[in-house]
Order: sequence, then C-alpha cells, then structure tokens
Amino acid sequence: MQLPTRILSITLALTALAAARAQTGAPRPVDAPPAAPPAAGDSSPDLVRLAPLRVTADLWETPLDRIPASVSVYDENALRAASVRHFGDLVDQIPNLTWTGGTSRPRYFQIRGIGENSQFEGETPDSTVRFVVDDLDFTGLGTLGSTFDVRQVEVLRGPQAGAFGANAAGGVVRLVSHAPTPYWTGQVEVSAGGDDLRSGAVALGGPLLSATPDKLMMRLAVQQHRSDGFRRNLTLDRDTNARDELTARLRLTFNPNDAWRWEAAVLFSDFANGYDEFALDNNGEFTFSDQPGRDEQRSTAASLRGTYRGWSGVRLSTVTSAAWIDSAYSYDDDWTAASYEGFSDLNRDRTAWNQELRLDSEPGVRALGWIDRWTLGAFFARIDETSAYTNEDPGNIRGLRTAYVSDNAALFGQIAHDFTPRTRAILGLRAEHIDLHGTGTKTRYRKGPGTFDPVVVTQPSFDDTLVGGKLTLEHALTERHHAFASVTRGYKAGGINVDARIDTAVDPLTYATETLWNYELGLRGHWLEQRLTGEFTVFHLERRDTQVRDSAGFGGSYRFFTDNAAAAHVTGLEASGSFALTRAWTLHGTLALMDSELEAATISNGNPVGGRRLANTPRYGYTLGARYRAEQGFFGSAELVARGQQFDSNNQNEARRPFQVINATLGYAWGDWTITVWARNLLDEEYDKRVYFFGNEDPNYIETRYENRADPRQIGVTAAWRW
Repeated sequence: MQLPTRILSITLALTALAAARAQTGAPRPVDAPPAAPPAAGDSSPDLVRLAPLRVTADLWETPLDRIPASVSVYDENALRAASVRHFGDLVDQIPNLTWTGGTSRPRYFQIRGIGENSQFEGETPDSTVRFVVDDLDFTGLGTLGSTFDVRQVEVLRGPQAGAFGANAAGGVVRLVSHAPTPYWTGQVEVSAGGDDLRSGAVALGGPLLSATPDKLMMRLAVQQHRSDGFRRNLTLDRDTNARDELTARLRLTFNPNDAWRWEAAVLFSDFANGYDEFALDNNGEFTFSDQPGRDEQRSTAASLRGTYRGWSGVRLSTVTSAAWIDSAYSYDDDWTAASYEGFSDLNRDRTAWNQELRLDSEPGVRALGWIDRWTLGAFFARIDETSAYTNEDPGNIRGLRTAYVSDNAALFGQIAHDFTPRTRAILGLRAEHIDLHGTGTKTRYRKGPGTFDPVVVTQPSFDDTLVGGKLTLEHALTERHHAFASVTRGYKAGGINVDARIDTAVDPLTYATETLWNYELGLRGHWLEQRLTGEFTVFHLERRDTQVRDSAGFGGSYRFFTDNAAAAHVTGLEASGSFALTRAWTLHGTLALMDSELEAATISNGNPVGGRRLANTPRYGYTLGARYRAEQGFFGSAELVARGQQFDSNNQNEARRPFQVINATLGYAWGDWTITVWARNLLDEEYDKRVYFFGNEDPNYIETRYENRADPRQIGVTAAWRW
C-alpha cells in the first residue's frame, strides 16, 4: 500500500538527515536518559521507568504519585501498548471523561458531566473542558488530537478554579509532546488497516549547534492519516465520510545563558474530513445523502515560553500563545435524496490569543516565613470568532451571520504551608473578569417571489467578575501512601446567545454564571515493593444556576440557545491501578462511578428540563486489561472497556446504550524495530457516540430516535523504527 505523497517525501528526507546526524552530529551522552520510557517491545534492557511520571497541567508540576488531585496520566509506553493514534481512541478508558459525536473526530468533551456537546450555528465557543497541546490552547477544538510523538496525556478532573478559571470548570486535558534533546533521536512509523487506513509519520529531534548541543535544540513531528470513515454513501457510490488529516509540530529550545530558557512551538494541522454519518433507518453502515457534508479544520498555532532564573529563590515565566483556526461544518439536512432537500453549511474563523505572566518561588527554597511556596500570576485572553451559516432548500436561502468577542483578564495566586514534613496545606485563589459581546444577523431569501424578509439583528453583551479558589490538605501517611482532601469553588462564566433566530420574547439573550462547589477525598500510593500502584478519589459536585443548552425546531430549521436551569449534583468515584505479576506481565484497570441529578425546572421559553440524571454522567465505566512486554521478541495487550448508559442532552430522554468493547495488540520487536498488529472493537460491538430525538422525516416529522454509531471493528498493522 502506497503512502500518501506528502508524508512519503518528508519521511525520506528526514530519515536521511537523521542517519547523517547520527554519524556526524554530537554523540549521545552515555548517561543521557532515553527520549521516552521504553515502549512495549523496545530494545532497552531496563524495563523500569527511569523517573516518575510528573503532571505538568496543574499550576505546580508535581510527581503523579504525590499530586493532591484526581488525575489520569498515560505515558508513551501506555499509548503504544494500546496502539492509541488519536486522543479519541483513549477517551472511553479515562474515568468520568465523556465525549459527544456528531463530528468526524471527537471534539467536545465533558468531565463529571460538565462540558459542551456541540457548537452548531449560533452557539458560542465557551467550552469548559480546557484542551491544550503543550502550551497551545485548542479548547473546543479537540479534532486535532493526534498522539503521534506525544510523551504523555494528562487529564485533571474537577474545577481548576485557581489555575485556569472559566475555561476549566470541568477539568483539563493536556497532550505533552516530546521536547527537544541535546542528542539525536527520532522515529518513523507507518500503518495500514481496515477502512482503507493509510498512515505515515516521522519525528526527528536533536541539537542544531554541535559544539554546544544544549544551547539550541529542535524536534519536528509530521503525520499524515487517511481512511474511509466507516461509511459508504449508496446514493453517490463513494466514501463521503473519509478522513484526510495532516499534523505537523515543531518545538525549539534555546538556552542563551544560565539565567534564561526559551521554548517555542509551532503547530499546523489540516483536517479535510467528510461528514456523512446519519441515515433515517439507523443502519450505522450506509448513508443516502445526495449532498454530503464536510467537517474540516485548518489550524495554525504558535507559543513562546520564557523562564528566567537569575533571581535568588524566584522564577519568572512568561507564556504567549496564539491560534488561527478556519473550520467548515456542513451536512445534508434530510440525509436522503428523496425528502425535503435541505443543506446546511457553517464556516467559522477563530483567532485566540493568550498571555500569562507569573512569579514562582523555587521549589525547595523556603519562601516567605509561614509561606513555604508561592505563585503569583496574571492572565489575559481574547477570542474573536466570526461565522457564516447558510441553509438552502428549494424555496429558501436562510442566512445567519455571527460575531463573538471575549476578553478575559485574571489575577491568580497559590501558596503552600508545610505544617510538618508530612503535612501540607495549599490555598489557591483566582479573580477573573470576563467581557463578552456579539452580533447575530438573520436573513432569508425567498426564491419563488425573489424577495428578502426583513433582516433581524441581535447584539447581546455580558460581563461579570468571578472569584474562585481551592483549599487542599495533603498528608503523607507513609513514604509510599499519600492522602488528600480538597474543597473548590469554581464557576462556568455566564454568556450570550448570538443566534438571531431565537424568539427574543421568550428565549434569553444572555444567561447567568453557574457556581460550582467540588469536594474531594483521595488516596494514592504503591504497595508490595512497588508491584501494586493505585489511586482513588471520591467527590461530590454541587452546581447552582446550572447552564443548559437547548434548541427548538424540526427538520433542518432550528434555533440554539443556552439558559440557566435549577441546581444539580454529581457524586462519584474515580480509581485506577496496576499490578506487576512479573517483569513481563502487568494487569491494570480503572473504575468510574457517578450518581447525578438535575432538578426539574422550566427555562425561560417554557421548556421543561431536568427531573432526572444529568447528561454525560454514565452511572459506571471501567477498564480491565493485561499487558505482556519483554526486552525483545513478542509483546501484546488486551483490554476490556465498558461504559453505562448516558444521556446526550438535558432536554430529551433518549440515551446512548451501554457497551463493552475489547481492544487488543500483538507485536514483535527486534533491535530498534517493532511491528504491531492491533484491533479496536475486536468483537464489532454496535454502540452509539451520539443520539438525537427530533422529527426529520416528511411528511409528518414525527419525533424519532436517531443514532450516530461509534466506529466498528478495525484491524491494522503498524511498523515503527525508533532510534
């Protein structure tokens, strides 16, 4: 099978460069650590991780085994063992993290039920699960979550009020790519499989100055992925749901002197994917659209992080990032060639800019008397998004234009006090001001008479000052066991509805800030001479003035808005653990439980909501797996992933079905090479990634359950060379 042309030329060029650098460049130091922990089947003779995993997404970087929070971290070893190629492949395995379909790749995420499940026309980009790649903010844009050359994936659950504020009311997801190194490393990887999968990727990193290898370093990773998208359009006899995805990341590290360190990153991605997944008969395999849609996202982003250590006991850091995203989302309204003939086309342009400036006391240096460690910082962000939506049928061309501007300024701080060498209290506070304004413009052209309806314009605005924080008490029970308790006051900022199609007599133009109170108790540690490791957290989350997204309409004609409902609560547990049976065999598992309720209420336009479980809070989820890994030769893994029933919306009572899925890998390693045969959804389980309930079939438009099926079984093979 031939590789895509773009990735083939890049792969050949960079592989040749890597080989030349390996012979003529600076030699790798004898005591230098590997670029990543040994992966399944790698040739390293040492199968013990050289350093503990560290969580970087929190305000203070902390070893995983001591962080006082509910966190999941998947290092490169775990990602390779499970053949995870995109963050979407991992989501169902992470306790109490859910996602919503309706896009070509998982884009919208929820943690403990908090988070948005769409951004249709007129919906604003006020996502509350922060999604970042290194220092690049792609909140609400998870489509580009490729895990190639990613060192680890981190998920922090619960409101991150002190560290991140409004954009992390649910939590934080961070993908950490490999940093540049003062010695040359790299990898080349090719994959082929079912659904006509063709993928190629290359990564290369090392010093740019051979005489001073630590001064200027780089790492470049490029991946091209193509597949047919698990659907076949019978009307057009082609694969209208196909994926064509390019991702490129460049990281640079510059150490001009002992005081300064500069780290730059640039990311470019071009996801030119089809979107044609629904059928009136819910068959899950074939579609019948005569006007298939698209789900495209082109992103360019850059960041610059500077760290200054020239002051005694104090570190200065500055992080600047910017992103430019163009997206297109379209679909055939009626999903057939023989119905009411409607087509929806939504194009967005988003510009986002973030600036953070902070001072930190150096870890291990006593700071200010009673305060043993402290951080003080300021943050500013702006999002500027415009959209153009067109809905066309035989008699009309309906238009909706929106503009949305969000300014966010915050001051934050965190302090710690060590009562004893084993007991510490941490207090974090954040004050944040948001200022939102937008414009919505509704138009309609009637083709028959050739006339325009009167233009409707709305101009909502909203501003608020928000205060949140977190108080944590942590205690080392022993050197191997760490317990914590915390209480957090978080918030979901209020906002505006810019869909000019709403009925302003009953639908709200603005909605209020939601307040969150989160309580946690946790324990993490290791037993049996580190053969058994684990952590668990119990939590209770109280939501006041709960924000709910709603819609009204039928067929291809809808309006979207957000409003405040009544109170809600979620109580649950998150746990994970692993047990090393031998040096080669490991068992691992996770468990997630949630019990939730949204109190019954009537929102502004008279629609009833609540009186049952919250959306995106399945009662249970668990994984159970085994891995075999030797120094050379065969390696493999098998994992059972299960989730309970969950609602997609708070205003309708159709739920996704519970499911159990088995994923497995089997591979062989020799030298620097590995070849892996992998299977996702091995038993071809039929389950849902989104469920709608509305009328979409003429002539009567009777409300019906429509299912967006998750990916069926896919089997493939991956060959990799790592040096």
